[in-house]
Amino acid sequence: MRVFIPLDAYPNQTASTTIKNVRWSIELNTRLGRLYATVSNEADGVIVRNRLCLDGIFITKNLVFIDQDGNQDPVYDGLGGRFALVWTDES
Repeated sequence: MRVFIPLDAYPNQTASTTIKNVRWSIELNTRLGRLYATVSNEADGVIVRNRLCLDGIFITKNLVFIDQDGNQDPVYDGLGGRFALVWTDES
């Protein structure tokens, strides 16, 4: 299963979604041109804090950014377009 999490091209934002009956919150912040994520859910609290977002490298066990046009690390102005935030349970 893959879930694409909708994002906007803003440097700092919070997105929330429900996956498998668990409410997730993803906070994205841009610092010095790099994107960082803090991920939490209602069951476990904060999973990761200020994790650097890199193309194809998992932020958590199931959450990853994918560059749909190449292999560049995500930047905020490509969110919601070139850079997709995906929750996956595929191996």
